[in-house]
Order: sequence, then structure tokens, then C-alpha cells
Amino acid sequence: MAVVAQSSLQTQHGLRSDIERDTVACLIRTAGEAGVRADPISIVNFYVALKPKPLAILTGPAQHGKIALVQSLAQVLTGGDPLQCQMMVGHAWWAEHSGDVALFTEAQTRLNTDKIFALIEEALQPENVSRVFIAYLTRISPAELTDSFSEVASQLRHGQIMRLSSIHLTEPIPYPPNLFLIGTMDTARFDTWSDSDLLSGTTIIQWSAVEAGPAPHRSQTAAIPGGESEFLRSCIRSEQAAYLKLQRILGWRSQAIWPLLQIGDLLKKHAVQLPGAVMGEAMVYLANAWSKEGDSLFDQAPSRNLAIALDLVMTQTLLPRVCGVIRNSAALRRQLRGALNGQFPRAVAFLESLD
Repeated sequence: MAVVAQSSLQTQHGLRSDIERDTVACLIRTAGEAGVRADPISIVNFYVALKPKPLAILTGPAQHGKIALVQSLAQVLTGGDPLQCQMMVGHAWWAEHSGDVALFTEAQTRLNTDKIFALIEEALQPENVSRVFIAYLTRISPAELTDSFSEVASQLRHGQIMRLSSIHLTEPIPYPPNLFLIGTMDTARFDTWSDSDLLSGTTIIQWSAVEAGPAPHRSQTAAIPGGESEFLRSCIRSEQAAYLKLQRILGWRSQAIWPLLQIGDLLKKHAVQLPGAVMGEAMVYLANAWSKEGDSLFDQAPSRNLAIALDLVMTQTLLPRVCGVIRNSAALRRQLRGALNGQFPRAVAFLESLD
């Protein structure tokens, strides 16, 4: 598979370099050097998924490279600048055998919240508009899904926040578009698909890498020059901008997204109503699968790039929103598998996980 791994591309005008493709190639390499054993598509998906939604949760078994992947992204985009990237203990697991679990858990939550607000203040400074800020909470528990992600996601509909965990502000403040809130969750099976607030603003990425190995190289990767500002400029977050970009890249044809429409029609036949915003969210993800310059991020072939992006968007955006109904209907699962027709392996695997 011709996944992005080159820093220069042939165009009709000769050789040129696309900064975003360079960044993606560097992320794949850096993650590998950190011991992450995953296919390149999964690594690129993590990068692409942050462009439409600034909240993401990596779920999967412990010791499978989730934290190393986040650290690799921070390294590639910011050079690992501690003023821009803060790693926090998501849940006070260390307090389980203490004399007062509730007290220590509250203290850990307060510390995390203060750090996130400090990052928000920095990210909102005019001189930092082209800089990426990352807050990542490691090994979160189900409680943090609500306190640190669902609450923020529900407020992002208005582009501002008034509360975060136990802290309530007297007036709302803007949520900076250059701040990314990421969590890692150690679980073999994520099953909180009924939280509509969470899913509206957060991408749940089920991390399928094998157990991470020791880092073969511990070199400090330098950030790609201009990578973080180009990443921010390339983020498409509105449905209108997504359609315009897709029209420019694909010469917008309905057959390009026919698989999505087919799945939508099949759900309607079973009286399953998708939330109104889901198809728009799917279009936004698809638009972000290409760089600002119009180059494919998953695969150099545009048709293959689209197929991969469709598979991922069905797995992460469309099917999770109706998984309760799908789980309760063997007939619907069977028909969905037939519609996917072996072309979308990740979506099929998601369906099988609901059996």
C-alpha cells in the first residue's frame, strides 16, 4: 500500500513539497521510533481525526502505544515544547490503596483542570494563534469521559466554555481552536456509545496496535518547519467548507460518497434515524483526509485515499451513533455487512464487535 512516506511529490509543475504530507510522514517515522507498532493508516487517522474535532480519546489495551503516539504527535508538531504540551494523569489510580481515595482523586482533578485552563489562556493569546497546544490525560476512567470530555464537547457547539470538571466560570470564555484535548483509556472494549454529547464533539479512536515494543531509537525528532501552523490552517471544521474542498478535489460527484448514502438509506428502511448532524460530520472528516494543497494523506492514489477515509468515517462517526439499534437487530447487522461488501474492513470489524 502506498501510504504517505515521501517528502516530495511529482506534480504537473515538477517537484514540490507539501508540508502537511511531510508532517504525516514524520509522525509515522517518529511513532515507530517510539516503539508504536501500528499500521500507518491508524497513525494517520489519529492525525486526521484531530482536524475536524479538537477532542479525541484513544481506547485500547494497556501498553499498546497510545501514550507514545500522543507524545509523537506533540513532538512532531511542537518539538515537545512543555509550554505547549502537558501530559497529565487522567485518573488518580495511584490513590487506590491510600487512606482517602476521594480526597486524592479530587486533588488530581483540580490539578488537571488548572493545567488545562492555563493552556487555554496561552492558546488564546494573539501571538499564539499559529501554535498548537495539547493537553493529554492518560489512563482516564469512565468518570473523566463525563467531566473532562462530554461536558466540554457539549459546550463546543457554541464555541465557548463555562465549566470544566468542578470549576465553573462566572462568564463563558472562547475555546481556542488551536487547543487539542486528548485522552487515553485502557480498555479492551469501549462501550459508551450512548453519550450523544461525547460523540458530538469527540472522536473515539479504537486503537488496534499490537503491544508496544521498546523504543529502538530515542532521538528527539525536530518539529517540521511550519508543520504546526500548516496543520492548523488545514483544519476543516464547517460543513460548508468541507463541501467546497471536496468539490475542488473530487469534482464533487454523488457517487464519490455513495457508500455513505447507501448505509444511510439502509438504516432508514429499518426506521433508524441518524442524528441530523452526522452526515455533515462525515463530510468534514472526509475533507480533512486531504491536505490544504489537495494531496491525499492516507494514500497517494485519490480513489484509495477516499476508500480508506470512508471506511474510517463509517467506523468512527456514522455507525457508533446508532450502535444500540444495530446491536439489537441481527437482520440489520447482516444487511449492513452485505452493503459494506468487504470493501470497508474497519466498519465490518466494528459491526462484528457488536455481536
